[in-house]
Amino acid sequence: MSPMWKKFRQWYSNELPTPPLTFTTQEINLGGEPFTLRRATAADLDELLTVERHCYAGDTPWDRASFTNELRKTNDTLYLVLITGGTIIAFIGCWFTTHESHITNVAVEPEYQNAGIGRFLLTWMIRRSQELPSARLTLEVRVSNEPAKHLYRKLGFQDQNIKKAYYVADHEDALNMMLPLQPPS
Repeated sequence: MSPMWKKFRQWYSNELPTPPLTFTTQEINLGGEPFTLRRATAADLDELLTVERHCYAGDTPWDRASFTNELRKTNDTLYLVLITGGTIIAFIGCWFTTHESHITNVAVEPEYQNAGIGRFLLTWMIRRSQELPSARLTLEVRVSNEPAKHLYRKLGFQDQNIKKAYYVADHEDALNMMLPLQPPS
């Protein structure tokens, strides 16, 4: 069993939050540009996979079936998409339990990277995790992904441990990172 699935089974055995996670579509402005932030749906699958392909050199770390399963879970999972001009340009997913939240993935179209969009999405999930409240927020990142690790550390994530051969396609190691959370004041 892969490390990712072991983590999932461990996470899934924890108590799930109630009531179902809700989200209201929001019109926002980032860097002077208008965006829509809304919950992802099954109708978004093709665009989610396209964003992944653009971010991961043609690969899709999460396939259609994985996304489909994730989007069906509304009590413990929240996937958000950021849209401009009618096109999804970024997304983020997070699992929630009463004790821990876990960022499953975050992707921003390359032409929109380094514009604060990834930071905005992560900050939004950090606040949501605090509201539940979760004690910590975790994620994995490729050990070679220096820009992402830099962003996560700036947001307060701490290096935890290395998960050997975590990524199935190329067996690259993952760095597990954790952000201790305090309830919002």
